[in-house]
Amino acid sequence: MPPSRPAPTARIAYDLVAADYARLLPDTAAEAAADREVLGRFSAAVPDHGPILDAGCGTGRLLGHLRDLGHHDLAGVDFSPGMIDQARRGYPGASFTVAELAGLPYPANSFEGVLAWYSIIHTAPEELGAVFGQFLRVLRPGGSLLLGFQSGSGPREIRRAYGRDVKMTAYMHDPADLVTRLGALGFVIDEDLQRAPRDHESSPQGFLRAHRR
Repeated sequence: MPPSRPAPTARIAYDLVAADYARLLPDTAAEAAADREVLGRFSAAVPDHGPILDAGCGTGRLLGHLRDLGHHDLAGVDFSPGMIDQARRGYPGASFTVAELAGLPYPANSFEGVLAWYSIIHTAPEELGAVFGQFLRVLRPGGSLLLGFQSGSGPREIRRAYGRDVKMTAYMHDPADLVTRLGALGFVIDEDLQRAPRDHESSPQGFLRAHRR
């Protein structure tokens, strides 16, 4: 038998599904009404409609939603070159960069808002400190942060996504743990929200909105 190949990483998986993701999820129509409402509150909390970073932007669909809410100084970062390629095609007015969340390539105090919409789901809890530290660094004082995540604890293995066979690990996160981690860095929690899972969701969905002191 030929030697087994290493397990594909989440980056490889998202490169594989990027075009399918863009086709199947072109906007925020798949989000629950409560999800769009918390996005609206985040939008309203961004000082002076200043620059926003979508951290883990995927194909850029949330930037499209923010643009519809009146924001125009928009940037996106994602670790998947395939997803960034789709984002650049779909949203030429924003700037996009391929990078890890734990190593954001932006100067300190660059943004009035950071959106991390389900982008920490591939980060183990013990690795969140580096990611949250980067969010704090690039936010200006008073700037807003919004996290969307799957609420719970423990990892789960994903083997099928967007019509493709993949292999990657996703992590649920305990909202109380996230509140503690953010508070230890100096974030002030503005909203701690959970909603029940819909039919196609396997866990409650969590949303944390905070601002930098």
